[in-house]
Amino acid sequence: MKHAGPRIAAATLSAANLKTLQMNRRPLALPVAVCLLCVFTITGCAGDNKTIRWDQDKPAVTTSILDMKNEQQQLVEVNTQQHELIEVLTARVDQLEALNQQYQLQQAQIQALSARIDGLKLKKKYKPIRLPTPPPVKVNKTVETQRTTPVAPPQLTEAAAAVPVVDQAAQADAEKNAYTAAYLALKSGRYDEASNGFNKQLDKYPDGEYTDQAWYWLGETRLAQSDSSKALNAFKFVVDHYPDSVKHAAALFKMAQIAVEIKQSARAKEYYRRLIQEHADSGMAEQARAALNALEKPSTESGQ
Repeated sequence: MKHAGPRIAAATLSAANLKTLQMNRRPLALPVAVCLLCVFTITGCAGDNKTIRWDQDKPAVTTSILDMKNEQQQLVEVNTQQHELIEVLTARVDQLEALNQQYQLQQAQIQALSARIDGLKLKKKYKPIRLPTPPPVKVNKTVETQRTTPVAPPQLTEAAAAVPVVDQAAQADAEKNAYTAAYLALKSGRYDEASNGFNKQLDKYPDGEYTDQAWYWLGETRLAQSDSSKALNAFKFVVDHYPDSVKHAAALFKMAQIAVEIKQSARAKEYYRRLIQEHADSGMAEQARAALNALEKPSTESGQ
C-alpha cells in the first residue's frame, strides 16, 4: 500500500499533462485555416490579374501575328521572284553556251578556209615548169596506117565494173565536218574525244584536204594530254610529209619546244635554225630567233 500512492500521482500527472498539451494544440488549427484562405485569395487575385493582362496584351499580340504573316507572305513573294530570275538567267546561260559553240564552229571553218587559201597560194607560187611540146612527127603516107582487121572493144573486168562512183563534193564535206568536230572538241577541253576524232579522220581520209592540219592538231591534243612522245611524232609527220603546209613552221616550233622540255637543247637549236631558214619571213621565224638566242645565251655566258 505504501507504493500505490506514487503510481496514482504519476497517472494523475500524466493525464493532466495530456489535457494541457491538447489545449495547447487546438489553437494551431486557426492559423492554418487562415493561411489556406490567404492562398486561395491570392490565387484568385492572380487569375483575375492574368485575365486583365491578356485583355491588355491581346491587341499587341494580334498585331505581331499579323506582322509575322505579312513578313512570311513577303518572303514567299521574294522567293518566287528569285526562282523566276534564276530561270531567266539559266536560259540566258544556255543561249550564251549555244552562241559560244556556234562561234567556235565558225572559227574552225574560217581557219580551215584560210589554210585552204594559203595552200592554193603556195601552189600558185610554185607553178610547175612546162616543157615545150615537141613538133609533130610527119607520117609517110605510103605506109598503111589503118588496121585491116577489126579491133574488139576492151572488156571491163568484174573488179573494174564494181568500183563505185565517189561523190567528191560529199566526201570533201564529210572530211571537213569530221575535222571541225574534232577541232571543237579540242578547243572545248574534251581531249579524248578530239584525239579519237582526228585519228578517225586520218584513217578515213589519209590524203584529204585537211590531213596536214589534222596531224598538227593531233599533236596539240597529245600535248594537252601530257604525251610528249606521241605529240612529237605527230608534229614530225607534218614536217616530213607536208613541207608546203601552213602548219609546217608551227610544227617545227613545237618540235623544238618539246626538245627543250626533254633536255635536248642541241636538237632544239637544230629545229629552230631550220624554221628560220625555211620560213624566214614568217612570224614563227621571229619567235624561233628569240627562243634560239635564249638557248645560246647561257652557253655564251658560261664561255666568258
